[in-house]
Amino acid sequence: MYLFILIGSLSLIVVFFGLWIYSERNLEGKYSKTISRISFPFPLLALYAIFKLNINFSYILVGLTFLSLLVWLVSKRMNVVKLTKEAKSFFYILLFITIFRSFMFEPFQIPSESMLPQLKIGDFLLVNKFSYGLKNPLGNQTFVKTNDPKRGDIVAFVPEHTICNSNISDSYPSNDFDSGQEYLWQRYHQACTPLGLTYVKRVIGEPGDEIIYIDKKFIVNSKNIKSEFKNKDKADIFFKESFNGTDYLVRNIQDYKNQTKFNSAQKWNVPDGYYFMVGDNRDNSADSRSWGFVPIENIIGRPSIIWMHWECFSCLPSFSRNKILR
Repeated sequence: MYLFILIGSLSLIVVFFGLWIYSERNLEGKYSKTISRISFPFPLLALYAIFKLNINFSYILVGLTFLSLLVWLVSKRMNVVKLTKEAKSFFYILLFITIFRSFMFEPFQIPSESMLPQLKIGDFLLVNKFSYGLKNPLGNQTFVKTNDPKRGDIVAFVPEHTICNSNISDSYPSNDFDSGQEYLWQRYHQACTPLGLTYVKRVIGEPGDEIIYIDKKFIVNSKNIKSEFKNKDKADIFFKESFNGTDYLVRNIQDYKNQTKFNSAQKWNVPDGYYFMVGDNRDNSADSRSWGFVPIENIIGRPSIIWMHWECFSCLPSFSRNKILR
């Protein structure tokens, strides 16, 4: 559905743009305002579809910046004065947004329940991209490294299994996976895209760490993560975990055994240059327990705030959940 919305919106934008130019050049702008009013919702629809399809927005933003520059130059040559002025304004605005998004903050919408109870479906986050270094606006190459992710951090990243040209050794570089892990990796890899998909999880293991998971508890380097019972309802149990000075709530589902080796220890040794990511919604999260480790170069940044909540197309945006993330 969202792909249809995107294609339809873009097609109508092109049509209205052509009509607007025709009105300006041949009809002295007689219908330009009407065309602008009618076409106004379609860029918003296209933007919404891009978020829902989880398309890498960097390429779209850079492309729009160059497109606005091209329209500016062509309209100036064709002497379409109003279009020249508008295209020039759009170019500078898009250039600023591209720089801001590439090197400072990037918006992202939560698509799943894996980070409940802190993050909900429809939360729009701002990801701090210079938390761990300055990155290339196209791709994810780090120019200048600042800090490393720490245990307890919430991070945005692209896991290898979501990239279509990757293979299982990109998530398990030592090829130390068993048949169950191989099955899960291949299963999730079927939903891959050429550029991969952005996930948000919490760092549990850094390079060189030993991770043990048993009876819904994590042991990191022979130490239990500090956990305190908070409350429960008919289906869920909530714990407060404390990790490197960071407190956060974890949700478990009562009497739900989502691990194939439940009550027997699962163990991972995190390779150099990789991280172990887990969702706070422990029994309803596909994470490093299922598809392996995340290379440091695939980490985008650290989500810092919720700036809007927009759960569905027919819902009204809400700002009631706006907060700083810890």
